[in-house]
Amino acid sequence: MATVTVYGAPQSTFTRSVCMGCHEKGIDYELELTRPGGAGGINPFAKIPVIRHGEVTLYETPAILRYLDRSFGGPKLWPEDAYGAAIVDQWIGVVGDSLRSSAQLYMAARFGLAPAPAEMVQRYLDKARMVIPGFDRQLGKTRFLAGDAFSAADLLFAPFYFYFADVPELKVIVDQSPNCHRWGHEIATRPSVAATEPPAKLPLAN
Repeated sequence: MATVTVYGAPQSTFTRSVCMGCHEKGIDYELELTRPGGAGGINPFAKIPVIRHGEVTLYETPAILRYLDRSFGGPKLWPEDAYGAAIVDQWIGVVGDSLRSSAQLYMAARFGLAPAPAEMVQRYLDKARMVIPGFDRQLGKTRFLAGDAFSAADLLFAPFYFYFADVPELKVIVDQSPNCHRWGHEIATRPSVAATEPPAKLPLAN
């Protein structure tokens, strides 16, 4: 029997972050398929992912990853020192704010998953044009997003990044971001990425 149950969909960016985290730490887990908005019985906000570990139920991806990192052995997803941990949290915040409000919602709108006025879609695209160069500058200074060690920040960023190639307007932006390209190529070789590759990317991206 698996140690952790993850409620979510493999196409969901945040579900994939949690599953990648389990793989990185060697945690035995099972994924119980739950559509976006379908977790109302275990999350008062009905969002995915949610995890159950014994008597513990948790939602919100950063909180889940922090819990897994503190509760299980394996490689650390946050460094021990206060400043290093804060930098990881900083970039997790940037991903959750800047990309969720631009790239993720833009993709949903573009593929008809979350209807939005054209001017709103354009704002999402403009936001992506503004923020992705910031990721590229950071990755020009460090091997991974929050420093020279793989961390939870990379787990949050990677599932978004791997969708960019599917959206021509976003692909143009990342094609002009050589450091993101270098990072993405390296991240793609990690076993956790191969193990969590969605069977079909677009229908449930969330």
